[in-house]
Amino acid sequence: MDKGIGTIYHKLTNLFHSNPSTSASTNTISSTPEMSGSLPISTFFDRLIPSSTTQTKILHNPNRYHNTSRVTRQISIKTEQNSVSSQPTSFDTQNTTALNILEQSIAAEVHSKDEPPNHASNSLQYRHETTSSIPGMDDAEFRRRGKEMIDYIADYLLHISDRRVTPEVEPGYLRPLLPKNAPKQSEKWEDIMSDVERAIMPGITHWQHPRFHAYFPAGNSYPSILGEMLSAGLGIVGFSWAASPACTELETIMLDWIGRMIALPVAFLPFDPKCDHKKNDNDDVSLSGSDDDDDDDDDESSDDHLRDSISNGDNNHERKQSRHIGGGVLLGSASECILVAMLAARTKKITSKRLADPLIEDGQILAKLVCYTSKLAHSCVEKAGLIAMVRVRDLPVDENFSLRGETLDEWIRADKENGLIPFLVSGTLGTTSCCSYDNLEEIGEICQREDLWFHVDGAYAGSALICEEYRYIMKGLQFADSFNTNPNKWLLMNFDCSCFWVRDKFALINAMSVDPLYLQHKHAQQAVDYRHWGVALSRRFRALKLWFTIRSYGIEGLRFYIREHCRLAKVFELLIRTDIRFEIIGNVTLGLVCFRLTGSNKLNQALLLSLNDSGLIHMVPSMVNDLYIIRFAVCAKHATDDDMRIAFHIIQEHADSVIIEYRAQRSRRQSSSADSIESTAKQTSTTNVEQNPCVLEEITNPNILPEIPTARNVYPKTKIRANTITTMTPHHRVTFEKPISNSLKDKRPRPMFVRMVSDAKLHYPKRTASQLSRQTSLVTPRGRKRIQSDSGNHASRSSSERYLARTVSILETVNSDEGELDDNKQ
Repeated sequence: MDKGIGTIYHKLTNLFHSNPSTSASTNTISSTPEMSGSLPISTFFDRLIPSSTTQTKILHNPNRYHNTSRVTRQISIKTEQNSVSSQPTSFDTQNTTALNILEQSIAAEVHSKDEPPNHASNSLQYRHETTSSIPGMDDAEFRRRGKEMIDYIADYLLHISDRRVTPEVEPGYLRPLLPKNAPKQSEKWEDIMSDVERAIMPGITHWQHPRFHAYFPAGNSYPSILGEMLSAGLGIVGFSWAASPACTELETIMLDWIGRMIALPVAFLPFDPKCDHKKNDNDDVSLSGSDDDDDDDDDESSDDHLRDSISNGDNNHERKQSRHIGGGVLLGSASECILVAMLAARTKKITSKRLADPLIEDGQILAKLVCYTSKLAHSCVEKAGLIAMVRVRDLPVDENFSLRGETLDEWIRADKENGLIPFLVSGTLGTTSCCSYDNLEEIGEICQREDLWFHVDGAYAGSALICEEYRYIMKGLQFADSFNTNPNKWLLMNFDCSCFWVRDKFALINAMSVDPLYLQHKHAQQAVDYRHWGVALSRRFRALKLWFTIRSYGIEGLRFYIREHCRLAKVFELLIRTDIRFEIIGNVTLGLVCFRLTGSNKLNQALLLSLNDSGLIHMVPSMVNDLYIIRFAVCAKHATDDDMRIAFHIIQEHADSVIIEYRAQRSRRQSSSADSIESTAKQTSTTNVEQNPCVLEEITNPNILPEIPTARNVYPKTKIRANTITTMTPHHRVTFEKPISNSLKDKRPRPMFVRMVSDAKLHYPKRTASQLSRQTSLVTPRGRKRIQSDSGNHASRSSSERYLARTVSILETVNSDEGELDDNKQ
């Protein structure tokens, strides 16, 4: 063999071994290749043929040839079928083909220097790529199915009003509809999507429905959905700057954007506005992607927000800071924000107490810590207290459902006299129950005087601060140490996305920082690592949907959306006021209307159960100063005046039926009670007549009945003692418990239905028939007395019975009045 031909032969043999994809078969899995250093020349030329498919791809996309390190763009391999049907060729033809392939391979090697062939693992790579094939969705199918999914989501949102608002299922409905075990083999995508409509959609509560008025809005918009898609496609875990620099830095910039949009005090912003002029203008252009004119407008808008934040009182804050140490972070929910604020405040207070008394133990301080909040605050404050193992005081509110400074000062003074240590006050800007606002200015001044951490929860109402006309509610926010709001409620962002700002980021980092070696990096001193700002280590790329949505709608578009919801809430309020059977509870300032039927709590509970069971509308209740109220929140993105009128007519129709049923039940109760009294009187009179003949004579001859003088009604004397009212009658003495007016008394447990959703049967855990019957017996006084009488015999009682006995005291706190409907109001 000629020396040149031999050299070509050995080079192509080595190249063939080093390129595992050249030996792949398109139809069947080929056999294991020879393990020797070279192949027989007949076998070698028999396997190598040019592929027309590959050449066509190269001609249509010449740049793709330069962006890959694989020689498979130039060399293809004969399949087993071609090997069987191949015709013998002359040696000269094979030699020419080999020279052409060698020229192409040399050109490919120039572009693949970064990935030189690994001869030691040639056979292993060849075997791996020819025998392994992961089943599932490939690139082509993903493109097709992705477009189908976009169409499915768009059609769902477009025709969502045709669906029932709430699902008509019972707990455990899904288990019989799905297999007991996971499938062993891959299934077709058509079958998966058909099961979505068959099994999943019947159990979905449609939060984007125009008649969904429960809780608060669940933000949703197409730019946010696309941002979530991109975040999922990138698949990053941005726990530190090194894990993904863009994830960290975009999050910081978005928190600065939103902070300026809602005119937060300057101390909370991640970037000091005083240093804005020192930064390069090119940075702003590259991040925003807009031209110079837009940048000028943004700078003017930022200056306006800065002036607004200074006018809110931040410039007059007594706690001057020598340097800017504020910042923010994106967390999952307001519950997580309040927990993080509580942990930071707890660490700060424990540290200060240890400095004052180095001999004191952390456990001794922890056992005395007390947190204060309004009784209308979200339940997540109470849950955070359970996690942080601190006391949480639910303080009463005034007639406007607002926590006042006088009440807070009274509790703090009493707790300090008892040796407790106040450390945190959690105020609310827009309560969940009725969207009321705590007096932040009064509370903030007390927190500053007592050196308490002041957190403000603006999960819902905080988004409204982008509108200048609603910024009056944030008066006093300059005293806060931390603040949170949820763009996923009212800024068209998908869940989850909660913004949390802190005045002193080092106080937060000191409480949450854990720094193992495998998470450290060389830029830790200059960059922000958000793993130190929350409970979770792994973090999603939430900032993408913020960036997409804010840029797609603009500040003016988001303002229009919020103002429209507030206007629609006023429309619904006027509709409710046209029917004198209803009353409005609280002031309607944003997008929430609280109303009730004039009557008892049970009547309003029956109304809400009827509305939610119909599936035409969905709302939830709340309890405000012992009044059972119905919350109506404007939630739908494209809600209109017609949606408000339709909702009002539905409420009116169900109110009519509930009132008719209520009156019928009351008539039946009165008639049965009258029959019982009449039968008892007849029985008693008959017995007396039979025993006394003189009485019979007096009844038969009314003329001998003596005249009885009419006397004035003398009411029993009432003696008032502390917390009791004692009424004395000639025959017995009755003592009633007076409502506790002293706010420093221990607060009673909340009624069980305060936290329930309107349809309670969907939320009860499964119990046996005996347990259900025993629990039902608690509604009668006799059943409660029987349960209480068994409290001394603990050994013979089951765990469920002990649980029911403990609930007796809770059920006693529920108002058991029958309540009357005002017949004069129709």
